[in-house]
Amino acid sequence: MIWIDEEKIFSEIRKRNPKVVVLNAPEGIMIKVQELAFKIQELFNVATITVADPCYGICDTVDEEAERLEANIAFHIGHNIALERIGKNTILIDAIDDVEFDEVLKTSLPTLKKYEIIGLCTIAPHIHKIEKVGSFLREEGVKVLVGKGKGFLRNGQVFGCDFHTAFEIRENVRAFAFLGQSTFHAIGIALATNKPTFMLDPYYKEVLDVTPMASHLLKKAILSVYKALDANTIGVIIGLKEGQKRLERAWKIKDELEKRGKKVLFIALHEVNNENLIQLKKIDAFVQTACPRISMNGESFDKSVLSALQAEALIRIMDGKDFKNIFQRSIWI
Repeated sequence: MIWIDEEKIFSEIRKRNPKVVVLNAPEGIMIKVQELAFKIQELFNVATITVADPCYGICDTVDEEAERLEANIAFHIGHNIALERIGKNTILIDAIDDVEFDEVLKTSLPTLKKYEIIGLCTIAPHIHKIEKVGSFLREEGVKVLVGKGKGFLRNGQVFGCDFHTAFEIRENVRAFAFLGQSTFHAIGIALATNKPTFMLDPYYKEVLDVTPMASHLLKKAILSVYKALDANTIGVIIGLKEGQKRLERAWKIKDELEKRGKKVLFIALHEVNNENLIQLKKIDAFVQTACPRISMNGESFDKSVLSALQAEALIRIMDGKDFKNIFQRSIWI
């Protein structure tokens, strides 16, 4: 069951007395957000606008949209971080999953005990469980380390593009346990740290070794890089979402590719998907600077769509240099 910190929302509304409120949240809790929108309107006689575009992470805040919609406050729900506010209008609201890990932890013990020293990581909805899980494993004889938070990250928390809390303890652990049901985040930990990684799924009560999946994904990512070598024209995609406008990175990649004889065209998109790219028939391959997840989440693209890290590898290959450990770093953007 997902619990949204409604009282924080109500307190801000009472304090600021807005006329219009914007809500945005990931798809998984959108039903609850709709219920919340009706509740806000009934309790406070305030107009609510729910942003129904896809919301994948903390980079999908809608501060600018709130201004265009003439809203006084935007509540970003579900991607809990170490900060309470972002931008001029956006207030971050916790959405906590109260699912218990007791059963999957018992299932995981024979596996985790083999590695003796385990790093614990999770995502926002389960971050409140990490201390309890750590205590359980320690009582069972497993040494547990939790990486310290940095920037937006709380202790033990990872994003889809930031694995700092895992990366900083990688040399001191023998494997990682990821708490939750997100193979993408678990695979990211495995790639960033080059350590065996197990996903502890509290819903199906299963322990999944994502290490082979990470190896397979790495091979596919490298294959996409080599396919892009033959491209004469490359589109460098700039994300139009607030947290994805990495203009400096996009300009640098464009300059580096042009120095090596590629024709480069800038493209701007809110949503980077095959449907939007298929119309760009003059482009042989793409580099997107918006989010590494786009290039790695299994989306079926007709042409190579590289992340910024893959673009770095492409440039090294064009220079006749080898590249190793393409994803072994704390931040992927």
